[in-house]
Amino acid sequence: MKKLLLAVLVLMGLQTQAQLTCDSITTTYLNITQDTITVETNSMNLGVPFAMHSWDLYEGGWNGQLTYSDTNVYASIPLPSPNMIDTFVLCNWSDYGSQPYSCYSCDTFAWNNGNWNLLQSMIQQPYFCCDSITYWTDQSQGFNVGLDTSNIIHNPDSIEVYWGACTNGLCYAGQGMYAYFPQIMTTDTVKLCYDVMLWESGVLEVCTNCDSLFYHPMTGTWMTLVTNITSINEITFNKINDGKIYDMLGREVTNIKIGTMYIRNGKKFITLRQ
Repeated sequence: MKKLLLAVLVLMGLQTQAQLTCDSITTTYLNITQDTITVETNSMNLGVPFAMHSWDLYEGGWNGQLTYSDTNVYASIPLPSPNMIDTFVLCNWSDYGSQPYSCYSCDTFAWNNGNWNLLQSMIQQPYFCCDSITYWTDQSQGFNVGLDTSNIIHNPDSIEVYWGACTNGLCYAGQGMYAYFPQIMTTDTVKLCYDVMLWESGVLEVCTNCDSLFYHPMTGTWMTLVTNITSINEITFNKINDGKIYDMLGREVTNIKIGTMYIRNGKKFITLRQ
C-alpha cells in the first residue's frame, strides 16, 4: 500500500512538473543585425532531458515558407534580405519527453528604420486621454462651439475635429477647432456631438462625445441636460379655500360683472344674473 501511495505521489509530481515546463523555458535574443539573429534558450529549470529542440524561421510571417531550422540551444540564424520581405516569424520548439514539440513560442520581427525589431515592441498603445479635452460654448445668438485643449496631456502633431449639432429634427455639420451654427436659437434643445482625431508620432486616437444642451436664461450659458432620471415625484399643493375671487389673469377682484368668468377656491364660475 505504501509503494502504491509513493508511486501515485511521484506520478502527481511528474504531472505537475510537466504542466510547468513550458513556462520555465525562456528565449533570449542576444544580437540582431540585418543579416543574422543570435538566439539562446534557457531550460535549466526543467529537470527533464530534451529529446528534441529546434529554431524555425518562417519567411514573410506565418503564411510564409520555412527557410531555416537549427537544433542547437544556442544558434546564429541567417536572416532573409529586407529587400525581399519586411517580416519574419521565429519559433522556438521544444520536446520535454511526453510528446513531440509540446512547448513552443514564436515572435514576429518587422523591418523598421534600418533594423529588425520585435513587432510587439513597435506597436504603441494610444496614450492620449480623451477625458483631458472638452468643448466650450458662448452666449451669442446662434450656437458657437469650440474644442478646449487647455488641459490636454500631450501635444499632438495634428488635430481634426468634426462637429454635429441637431435640433428640431434637423442636423448640421461643422469642421475645425471652432464651429458656428446660425440655425440654432437659444430656445432650442441641442444634441451636440464631436469626433476628435489626434495624431502624434504616427499614433492615432479618436475621441467621441455627445451631450444634450439647453440654454439657461438665468446664467446666460448653454448647460448639459441631465437625462439619467432616477425617480419622479408628484408635486403636491396645499389648497387654500379662502373664498377670494380672481379674474382669468390671476388678479384679485371684488366686483364681478354679469357674464364674466372668475375663479374662487380653485374652481371657475360665471355670473349670469344678479
